[in-house]
Amino acid sequence: KFPLPRTIWDGEETSYCFKEKSRSILREWYAHNPYPSPREKRELAEATGLTTTQVSNWFKNRR
Repeated sequence: KFPLPRTIWDGEETSYCFKEKSRSILREWYAHNPYPSPREKRELAEATGLTTTQVSNWFKNRR
């Protein structure tokens, strides 16, 4: 498969549709607190570029 052009791809590998940077932020948070509050989920969503629903589901699936 050919790599995507630079205009639409920043070069970061994706896995399970989440970028590695987003997943590392979530994994780090999970290690400290596997049950974030709704406010914390909103903050995580902003930090990772995901929606609050995606963040909530990631934590549910991780647990």
